[in-house]
Amino acid sequence: MTPETPHMMVSLTSLTNETETDFFIRPIITAYVAKIIGFVNAYVLSILVGIVGVFTNTANISVYLKMGLSETTNVSFFTLSIFDLLVSLSTVVNQITYSRPVSLMRLPSGAPVSEVGMGALYILYPCLGCSAWITAVLSIERCLCISLPLKVKEIVTPMRTMILILTIMVYQAVFIVLLYVYPGPPYDAVNLRRTLYFNCSFSAPSFICFFLVAVSTTLLVIRLKQNLEWRNEAGKQSYKSSGSQKERKAARCVVAICIVFIVCFTPNVALFVAHLMYPQFSSFDPYLGSLKRVLYAFSSLLQVLSSAVNIVIYYRMGTKYREVFNALFIRQRGKES
Repeated sequence: MTPETPHMMVSLTSLTNETETDFFIRPIITAYVAKIIGFVNAYVLSILVGIVGVFTNTANISVYLKMGLSETTNVSFFTLSIFDLLVSLSTVVNQITYSRPVSLMRLPSGAPVSEVGMGALYILYPCLGCSAWITAVLSIERCLCISLPLKVKEIVTPMRTMILILTIMVYQAVFIVLLYVYPGPPYDAVNLRRTLYFNCSFSAPSFICFFLVAVSTTLLVIRLKQNLEWRNEAGKQSYKSSGSQKERKAARCVVAICIVFIVCFTPNVALFVAHLMYPQFSSFDPYLGSLKRVLYAFSSLLQVLSSAVNIVIYYRMGTKYREVFNALFIRQRGKES
């Protein structure tokens, strides 16, 4: 989750003084295997998942605009879909422009096309951070809805939710601008200043939000289970007369989204913790470097996947979403045919 700092593994003098066994360090995963895995991940899986995410999140945005943004949950789902769309789109652009034939081309300005991919990368990471923040906001909001059903509407309002999301966007934008405008010399290497900006814009938010989502989701599941047991004891009549059935359905939808988030971000968090505890676990280590690159590619793919699959949860668990989606896409296509 952090950019690797280049360092000399073996000095020039030690190359002549050390025994020959130092030259036979075999990586856990060979460079050839790592290259094949990286190629399949970058130019097949990531592009395919990214394209799917562009279409699914465009549909999500259309549906939630049609549903309206008068409810806090819809506001969060709508903004989450926007950031997931940017994640998917920037992934596709980044991977295509970094492919060998395309990266060698030149823009009308004379700059290499790979610079477009670098720009997409500066969009990808802050948007992933924003998605993590919004998922944490959703899980905490649903916990409040279940725990404090009578006071939550006074605490959490659509306007306050929008202000919070805008604050998150400003926070992410500040550090990514610093990372892009003034990374600090030397400009051809990753240094402490650039690492700090990257950690503040992506690594730290993802790490914090991961545990916020994990804790709040656990509490939410426990609370939903307690409510289910209470309803079973109270009888079906009280269950039918309860006006909170809609809130429970929304809570289950948020739980499903949070579970997807936890599963897809667990490898990334694990890599971050492993690097903190064992700094030699880096892409530049001759023994562990190839393993780190493969695991990082896998974790990046899962992050893009988490941005593409939420539509399945929305459609299966959201009655209103399903109705609007069918009205916008499926039924219209049926009439045209």
